[in-house]
Amino acid sequence: MSFIDSYFQPLKEDSGRQRLSRSRSPSRREGERTRDRAASRNTMRSARTLTKSDAILPMREPYMQQIVTGEKTYEFRKYCLKQSVKRIWFYSTAPQSSIEYICEILPARTRNPGDLALEEDGLGNKEFNTRHKDWEGYDFAYKILAVYRIEKPIALNDLRDDHGMRSAPRGLVYAPQSLLEFVEWQKQSKLR
Repeated sequence: MSFIDSYFQPLKEDSGRQRLSRSRSPSRREGERTRDRAASRNTMRSARTLTKSDAILPMREPYMQQIVTGEKTYEFRKYCLKQSVKRIWFYSTAPQSSIEYICEILPARTRNPGDLALEEDGLGNKEFNTRHKDWEGYDFAYKILAVYRIEKPIALNDLRDDHGMRSAPRGLVYAPQSLLEFVEWQKQSKLR
């Protein structure tokens, strides 16, 4: 008889009942592990599911502060976000390397012939309207309605580990569903 066969041989107990050694019903700890694995699978599934209402965009700190203080009333981009996007989560680039702010926005305004001009109440609005040479290609303007500061910024490591992002956002990324489940944006500090 091999070692493995002997290891799983029935044992005689004093009461005369037989049971297999090393076999037992699942313990509470094993049940918890199973639930943890299921929760982890659900989290990873929601990390892979992208939202249509929220986008993540990279932003350097000086420009982010212009939005926070209200100097800048529109965010200008060279590409059009989906019409369904209602919020932009701004990823502050190094050295912060975290998502610190969420802005509610309106759909894109364009500067095609016949489009209404932007109100010239913020940085870059006049240049956008007059098609200034430094603004070439920046054809989409997103009105910033509100700015929220995230109480506990979401670090790059958390974006990787908990929300399935492989690297820091370098351009437009639609937010994973897990991020919206993790941060209740309406409960964050509203700055303006």
